[in-house]
Amino acid sequence: MTAALPQRLSDCLVLVFDTETTGVQVSADRIVELGAVYLEHGRVQKPPYRMLVNPGVPIPPESSEIHGIRDSHVENAPTFAEVGGRFLTHLSGAARGGPPPVLAGYNAARFDAALVNAELARHGLEGHIDPERVVDPFVFMKWHHRNLRGRKLSDACAHYEVRLTNAHSAAADAVASGELLLRMVQAGRMPDDVEAALAAQRDFVRLIDEEMETWRHWIYRDRDDGQTLRLGAGKPVGTPLDRVDAGWYRFVLETVQDLPEAARAEFTRHVR
Repeated sequence: MTAALPQRLSDCLVLVFDTETTGVQVSADRIVELGAVYLEHGRVQKPPYRMLVNPGVPIPPESSEIHGIRDSHVENAPTFAEVGGRFLTHLSGAARGGPPPVLAGYNAARFDAALVNAELARHGLEGHIDPERVVDPFVFMKWHHRNLRGRKLSDACAHYEVRLTNAHSAAADAVASGELLLRMVQAGRMPDDVEAALAAQRDFVRLIDEEMETWRHWIYRDRDDGQTLRLGAGKPVGTPLDRVDAGWYRFVLETVQDLPEAARAEFTRHVR
């Protein structure tokens, strides 16, 4: 049997997707907009797909303030039962008459995929996104650019000089996420090979989770030498612990009550 040829993000068909929702609770909140765009041969295939969704529940004002979608905008929109059915044809490849595309999205592996899966199940649609198969540039941003004070999509786009217009529109965010993915591959921050990218992503998630379990967001290990401890929060973020002013440590030790014990021990050691 001939082994399957490797797929490259810079060449294969990739479907980048994004959602806007009523909130961030996967089990309770609903999708109000679904956006998606294809990458093919290393190019974003515009225009993107934009599907407004009537969530069947009121959209909280605080959510509308973020994405600009209000009840009046979706009162005549289709429900997810209809929109989700169309989206499944893209997930399966049927929409383009070919094999399923590689899936990608910014923070999609842990958030958007779960929201879509919850909606599919809620409406009795037979389909499921495997979050382990979603290429997520957010994970690579969290790993390679831990020194940045912000790693939201807008921050990532600014760092890689990717244009992001109409942020918090699912379609616009999908386009920007696709362009960001290609830029990160070009910069060598993501493997071009799909399976290698997914394997690296799993490793990075595990290592990031281990750091969070020990220090939460306060400390991380240098990404190059794997040993040097660097500050993970505050104005001196990214600075090696032994170069941070002792006064900063004293302030945190005196004011942060829920500081993890491992972080408290490191900060205390650098004050003495």
